[in-house]
Amino acid sequence: MKKNIFFKYLFLACASALVLAGCRKEPAADKAASDTQAGTSYIGFPGGLNQPLFFDPFTSIKTVDVFALKKDAGTSADLQKNSTVILTSIPAAITAYNDANDTEFELLPASLYTIGGSGVSANANGNLTFSFTNGEFQKFFTIKLNGSKWDLTKKYAVAYKITNADGLTVHAASKDTLLAFFSVKNKYDGEYHSTGVFHHPVNGDRTIDRDKTLTTAGPTSVTTEIGDIGGSMTLTINEATNDVTVSGNVSATQPLIPVAGLTNTYDPATKTFHLNYQYQGSGGNRVVQEDIAHQ
Repeated sequence: MKKNIFFKYLFLACASALVLAGCRKEPAADKAASDTQAGTSYIGFPGGLNQPLFFDPFTSIKTVDVFALKKDAGTSADLQKNSTVILTSIPAAITAYNDANDTEFELLPASLYTIGGSGVSANANGNLTFSFTNGEFQKFFTIKLNGSKWDLTKKYAVAYKITNADGLTVHAASKDTLLAFFSVKNKYDGEYHSTGVFHHPVNGDRTIDRDKTLTTAGPTSVTTEIGDIGGSMTLTINEATNDVTVSGNVSATQPLIPVAGLTNTYDPATKTFHLNYQYQGSGGNRVVQEDIAHQ
C-alpha cells in the first residue's frame, strides 16, 4: 500500500514539473537581491535594444523578423493568461540617434511594408499591439518589406518603447527605446584597400596606402574618402561599360575633375577601381591616382 502511495505522489510531482517547464523565469539580473520577485512575470526584448538589419539589393517582397518580444512567465497561470502589450512608436529617438552618431537614418515609411506576423497590429500612429494568447511566450514583429519601393540612397529605422505591459514587469534591460535599422547594400559596398600616389605640385608626391570603406549611395554608386585627405567622393559605375564617374568636391570652389588622357574604370573580375582624378589648388592641380581593391 505504501509503495502505491509513493508512486502516486511521484507521478504528481513529475506532472507539475512538466507544467512549470513552460514558464520562463526572470534572468538573475532582474531578480531582487532578496529574491522577493521570484515568480514575477516579465516582458522584454531578448535581442537587445539595437537591432541592425542589412540586406543585399532586392526587388521582391522579403519577409523580415525585425525583433522579438518575449514574455517570461513566472508561473504556469501567467503563461496561460492572455496579455496585450503596447509598443509606442518614438520617431524622435531616430533623430537623437542620428545626432549622437552622425548618421542619417529616416523613419521606415509605412508604404514600404506590411505587417506579416499574427497577433501583432499597428494603429495610424505606428504604435504596435502584441497579443499573447494562452501559452504563447514569444512573438515577432514580422514585416513584408517591398524591395521595389526601396530608395537605395536612404537608410531607415524604427523605434519603439514598451508603454503598456498589461501587468507584466518590463525587464531592466528593455525599459529604454528599441531601435531597428534597415540598410540595403549594393554589390560594390564593402571594405577595400587603396594604393597609389597623391601628386602635389608644391610638396611633391606621397604614397597612398590605406583601408577604405565604400558605402552604398545608389543602385550602382558608392561613396568613400578622397585620396588620403578625407572628405567624400561618389563613384558611379556604368555597368554596360565599367566606366566610372568620379564626383564630389574638396570645397565649394574645388570640384573633382577628370585627368586628361587618363580613365576611371572598374574591374569586376578583381573588384578593383582604377581611378585618376584631380582638383585645383594654389601652385597647380592636385592629382590622385589610386587603385581601390576589394578585401
